Amino acid sequence: MEADNSVQSLGLPSGVRVGEVDAGQWANAAQLMLAAHGSDNDIARGVDAFVPRNSSAVVGVLQDGALWASLVLTADGSGSLASVKTVDPGDLESPGDLASVSSEAVAWVHAHHGPCSLGLFFGKPHAEAFLNASDKAAAIRAASTAGGLILSPVPPALALALA
Repeated sequence: MEADNSVQSLGLPSGVRVGEVDAGQWANAAQLMLAAHGSDNDIARGVDAFVPRNSSAVVGVLQDGALWASLVLTADGSGSLASVKTVDPGDLESPGDLASVSSEAVAWVHAHHGPCSLGLFFGKPHAEAFLNASDKAAAIRAASTAGGLILSPVPPALALALA
């Protein structure tokens, strides 16, 4: 079965360009988004609010020490979501712990797509809780307290929102 690599499978605006994707990473991200109670364009709104212009964010979900789902979201010169792709899991030394896998993924984005201004990594249960939370900041704090979150790097706008 072929993965649906369309922006619609993630609830993204139709003008967003889809780059190179790993079918498994993409399908898992789409599965999470489909199960979430968020609204369409939550990802695009997050990029607009927290990812500086001409940089990328990487969001990853780990399960059993491996990167289970990822999205690399790139903001254009106006700060809007321009493209989405996934991390190439073959380039990472998985499995590992949340800290090591997130560090590798951020380095991968820097090496392949330029500046990475935001890294947001969850264990799978915490990702599901975050996506379904009405208070995203509280969900991030809860995941962090439980050891199920790595947030690095953190752009200034997000640091202020979480303060």
